[in-house]
Amino acid sequence: MVMLTSTRRGVIRTGLVSIAAAFTGIRRASAASRPKANGETKIVYLGGDQLHNGMGQRQELRGVFKVPGWRFLATQDARYVTPELVSDADLLIITRWGGPIEGWCSDPIQEDAMENDGYMTAEMEEMIVDNVKNRGMGFMALHCTCWTPDSPKFNEMMGIKGIMHGPVQPVFLYNFNQDHPVTAGMDTINLNLDENFGVELVSPRAVQLFNSFGAQDKRKDIAGWCNECGKGRVVGLVAGHTTDAWRDKDYRALYWRGAHWALKRDIPPFNE
Repeated sequence: MVMLTSTRRGVIRTGLVSIAAAFTGIRRASAASRPKANGETKIVYLGGDQLHNGMGQRQELRGVFKVPGWRFLATQDARYVTPELVSDADLLIITRWGGPIEGWCSDPIQEDAMENDGYMTAEMEEMIVDNVKNRGMGFMALHCTCWTPDSPKFNEMMGIKGIMHGPVQPVFLYNFNQDHPVTAGMDTINLNLDENFGVELVSPRAVQLFNSFGAQDKRKDIAGWCNECGKGRVVGLVAGHTTDAWRDKDYRALYWRGAHWALKRDIPPFNE
C-alpha cells in the first residue's frame, strides 16, 4: 500500500510538473510574440539543424547583440517564425540550408523521427522577401543560408547564387572591401576549420565584401557580400560551420557591423 501510494504521488507530481512546464512554455511564447515596444530593436534568429550547432551559434550571437533596448528572439524550428513574429522585426538572421530539416521536439524522450519543420516553404519565402523588400526589414544570411537553390525569390532578394562548399579545412579570409562600412579597416582572418561556401553575385546592387581561400581545395570564393533589395538591406557572411568563426573577435565584429548596416544605422565600434 505504501508503495502504491508513493507511486501514485510520483505520477501526480510528474503530471503537475508537466502541466506547469506547458503553461510556462505558453507564457514564454506569448511574451516573445508581444508587439515591439517603442524604441526597441527586435532581432529574430532561426538557426540549427542536424549539421549545424544552432545552440552554440545562438549563444555567441546573443553575446554580440547584448545591447540595451535590443531583443534577441531565437528558435531552431521554422514553424515558429510566423508572419506575426516577423511583422515588426527590425532584423531577421538565418543560418539554415535549403534541405529537409527535422523540427524541434519538446518531449523529454524521443523515439521516432520528428516531422519536417517546413523550412523553406513557399509561404515563408514570400513572407521574408515581402518584409525585406516592401517593409525594409534587415536580413542577415549566415553560413549555409546561401545554399537554398530551390527558392528563387529568396536568392534574388539576397542577390546571389550559392556555391556548395568543399571539405572542412583551414579557411583564409582576405581582400576586405575597404570602401564599405561593414569591412572598412578590417584585415585578414584565419579560421582553423570551416567550410568554404561561396557565392556568385547576380544582382547589380550586390557588393563584394571579402574573399575566402580553402587551404585544402585551393578554392577562391566570394565569402561576404551585401545587397539592397527594395526598401531592405541584406548582408551575407558564409563562414561559421564551426565555432572558429563565431568566437573569432574579428569575425564577430562582422556580425556587429553587418547588423547595423542592415538596420540602416551608424556603426559604432564593436566592444566585446
